[in-house]
Amino acid sequence: MDTVFIEQVAGAADRHVAEFLATRDDDVPALAHRPAMAMLLDLVTVYTAPGSGFHRQEHLRGAMDRCLDRLEALQGPTGLFDGTNLCSPPDSAFTLNDVCLALRLIRGLAAPDPVLDPVDRRLAAIVDRSADAMVAGGVHTPNHRWELCAALAQMNMLQPRQDILDRMEQWLAEGIDQLADGMYSERSPLYATAVTNPSLLTIADAAGRHELLDHVRRNLTAFLPWFNADGTVESVFSRRQDQWMSFGAAPFLHGYRRLAVQDGRGDFAAAATWLGTLPLHEPAKLLALTRLDPWLGMALPAVPPPDGAASLPLPLVPADAALESCGAYRFRRGGAVATVFGGCDPLEPGVGSGLATNPTFLRFRHGSAELSHVRLSRSFFDLGPFRSQHTVRHGSSVVLSEELTANFYQPLPAGKLRADGIYPLEHEGRFSAGMEFSARPKDVHRLATQMTVEAGEGEIGLDIGFQGTRTAFALELTFAPGGELGGVQPGAVPGTFQLVSGTGTYSVDGDVIEFGPGLAADADAPAAYNPGESYRYLAGTNASAGLKVYIAGWTEGSQQFTFRGYTRPE
Repeated sequence: MDTVFIEQVAGAADRHVAEFLATRDDDVPALAHRPAMAMLLDLVTVYTAPGSGFHRQEHLRGAMDRCLDRLEALQGPTGLFDGTNLCSPPDSAFTLNDVCLALRLIRGLAAPDPVLDPVDRRLAAIVDRSADAMVAGGVHTPNHRWELCAALAQMNMLQPRQDILDRMEQWLAEGIDQLADGMYSERSPLYATAVTNPSLLTIADAAGRHELLDHVRRNLTAFLPWFNADGTVESVFSRRQDQWMSFGAAPFLHGYRRLAVQDGRGDFAAAATWLGTLPLHEPAKLLALTRLDPWLGMALPAVPPPDGAASLPLPLVPADAALESCGAYRFRRGGAVATVFGGCDPLEPGVGSGLATNPTFLRFRHGSAELSHVRLSRSFFDLGPFRSQHTVRHGSSVVLSEELTANFYQPLPAGKLRADGIYPLEHEGRFSAGMEFSARPKDVHRLATQMTVEAGEGEIGLDIGFQGTRTAFALELTFAPGGELGGVQPGAVPGTFQLVSGTGTYSVDGDVIEFGPGLAADADAPAAYNPGESYRYLAGTNASAGLKVYIAGWTEGSQQFTFRGYTRPE
């Protein structure tokens, strides 16, 4: 066993539980079912862990009872729990997976315990009341299937029933939704770490479906090049809410550590070693898993230790990386890291959950300086920012392209005229109206945009070409907060800046990103970002957060820009 790792996890778990007992114990009667059960699992874990400062501490009994009271109050008559989704089998599965983990810890003890015996009985009753509904229930996202299957697999371990196994096999028969390069269909680091990978590990262990581990291996391999030295992982290509987040990498530790040990993989061990330098994610649950998973707490294969949380081990920093299924590419050159994204989903259904719609097409980092979002806004019938419809990589360059169309409509043909003037309500791509658009001749306006992003040594070249309608554009550069801008002037929108000539700089602790050239200010080419009518109609936005610099101009010919990283000598 890796005693240093176990002690690290146990210490973090103790601090987490101590903080809860000191500040939030009184909140238990107001907790939702998932955090109430998560807290109960944490309490059971530290109570049963010999290396914990809470080991066999009977004063935890009161907090355990309050969590159990809350769970029993929230379990509905069907045996399911309510939450954002009412009477939800998958949401209940998140809670029941933790219920089963707690029961497995309790039942793994050498002898009965007077504090835990009533916990065992009450949790077993919760599982029993939920079983029929969990067998019969449905889901509504791809990852829900695997969370539900993990719960069914663990429930069957504790209370064997053939119909539970049959239902699990029915879901698994659909096949795991893994794309060719290892991403799952939701392309999300959040759901890979919170749901799919841990669920597949659980099903493999609890139900003997060891072939499912290959999916976890492929997913973890795909993510290796996408970690950042600041302790995050790239998520711009996700189809879920983490496409808008800076997503912390710590939740990946569980998967990499487990399979590094089981498979003897040095690249996974390097990832796990680095991830272990970050603050631990859900440390008490991680401690529980080290007690139930014989691989997780064992010593990693020997790899060189990282210099610290700010450095990445070699397996995480290949010169080039690609996720073709996501339209995402990464280039590391001369100390700079560039991420190019051209994998947005078509927006025919409109902006909504389950689609990749983040219009950030480029990120650029040099040391501590980060250009977190590069976006292109155009004043073209309020159709929103550039989102690539066709993305192709050629060596160290990526070509992104999009063509937008908007229509003016002619009078209806004589055969379509109605005496009452009431025509079918139709959506024409931008808006809806009772005008039977599909029957009308139309005048089409087009704007084609093509970008070439070229990765050089410590720099990125960006060539933007336009064809079609002449209109205004604004290139929006969003820098992570905390640095200092140079060479720019205040923009028209308070708190923003504009580069109107030469080059600008953004510096953090001696690390510099130089960008430009700027374009002369023009009152008719506003230096501002337009999220598009699909957002603004409901007063929404997809705006990025940070220091914003605009370079504004007109969609005529082509424009060339350069982003270069360097470090000032001390």
